[in-house]
Amino acid sequence: MALFRKNIWTLFLVLSVSVLALFLLATWLKWQSVNEEYRQQQHNLVQLVSTASNSLLMNQELMLDVLGQELVRDHTYPQQSQTRAILNDLIRLNPDIIGFGLTTPDGYFVYTSSNLDIAELPNLMEQEITRESFLHALKSDHMVLGRTYFVASFNSWIIPIRKAIRDSDGDVIAVMTAGLRIQGASRFFSDQLHLGDFNMVTLIREFDHRIQYRSSIYNDFERMFSVSVEPVYQAAMEQISLNYNIPVDEIKQHDQLFDFAIRNRGKVTQAVAWYDPYFELWIVSEIDREYIVAEFLKAISAYFALFLAGLLLFYRLFASIASAEEKRQADLVYQATHDTLTGLPNRGYLQQLSASWADEGTRPFSILYINMDNFKHVNDSFGHAFGDQVLQELTARLTASVPEDITLIRQGGDEFIALGPVVDESVLLSVSRQIITTLSEPYDVNGIRFTLGASIGVALYPQHGDSPDLLLRSADIAMYEAKKHKNSARIFASHMQDSYLNKVLVEQKLRHGLEQGELFMVYQPQVDCAGQLCGVEALVRWNNADLGFVPPDQFIPVAEASGLMPALGNFILHTTLNELAALQKKMSLNFDISINISVSQFLQPDFITILTREIMGSGIPSRMVTLEITESLFIEDLDQIIPLLKQINDMGLQISMDDFGTGYSSLSMLRQLPIDELKIDKSFVDGISDNRADQKMIQNIIAIGKNYDLVVLAEGVEDQKQMEMLQRFGCDRFQGYHFSRPLSAGDLEHFLRKAVGCSDETSQTSMV
Repeated sequence: MALFRKNIWTLFLVLSVSVLALFLLATWLKWQSVNEEYRQQQHNLVQLVSTASNSLLMNQELMLDVLGQELVRDHTYPQQSQTRAILNDLIRLNPDIIGFGLTTPDGYFVYTSSNLDIAELPNLMEQEITRESFLHALKSDHMVLGRTYFVASFNSWIIPIRKAIRDSDGDVIAVMTAGLRIQGASRFFSDQLHLGDFNMVTLIREFDHRIQYRSSIYNDFERMFSVSVEPVYQAAMEQISLNYNIPVDEIKQHDQLFDFAIRNRGKVTQAVAWYDPYFELWIVSEIDREYIVAEFLKAISAYFALFLAGLLLFYRLFASIASAEEKRQADLVYQATHDTLTGLPNRGYLQQLSASWADEGTRPFSILYINMDNFKHVNDSFGHAFGDQVLQELTARLTASVPEDITLIRQGGDEFIALGPVVDESVLLSVSRQIITTLSEPYDVNGIRFTLGASIGVALYPQHGDSPDLLLRSADIAMYEAKKHKNSARIFASHMQDSYLNKVLVEQKLRHGLEQGELFMVYQPQVDCAGQLCGVEALVRWNNADLGFVPPDQFIPVAEASGLMPALGNFILHTTLNELAALQKKMSLNFDISINISVSQFLQPDFITILTREIMGSGIPSRMVTLEITESLFIEDLDQIIPLLKQINDMGLQISMDDFGTGYSSLSMLRQLPIDELKIDKSFVDGISDNRADQKMIQNIIAIGKNYDLVVLAEGVEDQKQMEMLQRFGCDRFQGYHFSRPLSAGDLEHFLRKAVGCSDETSQTSMV
């Protein structure tokens, strides 16, 4: 679960980072778009202002040049009345101009328009505000703009414009000057050149780096025109040089728009500039970076909202997935650690809990291993559905009878575990007796009244085992000791372990014996009512150098419990089929072969594959192979068992139910199973001669077999009397020492040859 949570949130992180990357990419593209939009607006604005200003100034220059040339030609200006009339007409026609004047190269006014008093006009060479631009006009072939200043008599800010008038030799003979309004009359200056309150457009003279004009809502003409912008100008030139890789002194030679960012008036502005070399003017548009950022933030607010919404949606989705998975995992853990029938924790939970307690190592604890007596009889008599109801009643009684600090666990079948911190032996025995008393009280289920008993084994940690498995084994050993006495409880003692150790020894020797070929097969003949051989049952035997001959009822349960049964079962299959195939081929005889299949072998995932391979490898027809299964198989999951049996039956094999009447099957179950044969257990045959109950049981089994069209075979037939009674009851086949003991493959061959020698008229072999 922790790994899933880590993975799901890692995926969330990856997706979040991806979405963030997309958001950042979209943000970056939007930033580029916004920047480009305002850059393009400024480009257009600067080009527009440049064109308009150049057009205005060119017109003014042409007028000054023509007027000046006219005034100095033949000294026309002394004809004052006529000249003033011309000038007055020009002022009336050109309201941008506040007045005209003509000066000598020394700066003295020699003539003015009628609205100017020549006596009050200063020498332009002697006044600081005009001297620099006047000198510059003397050197220039173009009109020169002077410093913008305020003329009180006209209550107006003006831009002085001056054009040197030259003779044919190029010498300056006069300077024509005029004042250009920047407020009111001039359409160019009165129009708002800037884009809005976020933008300003500035005209800067190149030769003295002073502001000629600025279009802005924050115009402070007094301050604006009184100071030089030299520091800002130099910083701008350096930035342009850096951006365009152009030396500073070559920038003005490039007829292009320049983009740059500069700090001005305490703020960073995004600027675009163009230089007019004719009038030596820089036209500059500036927008505060803060404004662009603000517009950008407004533009991406929708992106940001989508990003946050997407991130939140992703988070809620992944949180929902994680929560659902956590619940699913919790449900799976609960299902894996709890019994579906009783709702109690199961053996998986027991392993976790006992291991956790053992790992803590700080407190002792105990295990009570509870096993019901006679529960198998309830299942046999009334069926599994009835047994399930009994188990639920058992659970309710157990839950009510154990202390609150004891955890109750269903180990499986009719076995329960009680695990708790109680370690006082007298208290444990008292609790055990209380449990036994509660479980032994009469049950009334579906109108049927009956009683059960319980046996309890007790083990303490760490005295009886320092690991969960060892502790459980000790409790199991003690429980089987208690079962000898029924309805009792026993605390584990070391002497109880002797039988267990003997089983361990048998397991070790058996494992070695399988590897070393100590096991072998014997075959006991089966005959029909006429005494003719109809088949043999394959029986496994083991002879160990240390243990000697070990009976099957001792080593087969050990093989089942230790996990060796699949390997042992494969040995039985392979050896039986190959030995008897060789014998049948050698003697040209055919007879059925019965092979016992254990529960654990039958439930192996590859059992059908192995079975098919061995039968095909031996060459024996599948119809001549009978698999003997015990009734204990049916305490497993019938939904798994029945399809396997049908698959085997479809392969042509016969299926025999061994030891019928001693175990778990019921008539209702028998109807569902593809059974071909019933085997009557030896325990019933032993008492057939003088025990009416056994006789009745055998007759019932035979009747059941006949009703279901099954072959009935009795095993353990020891004498002629038993044979005759079984024949009289209707039994079909027989097996036992009365006919032959189990024989090795070689002895079986001699047995068959002897029998064949007695009767050559048939391929069947007579046993009697």
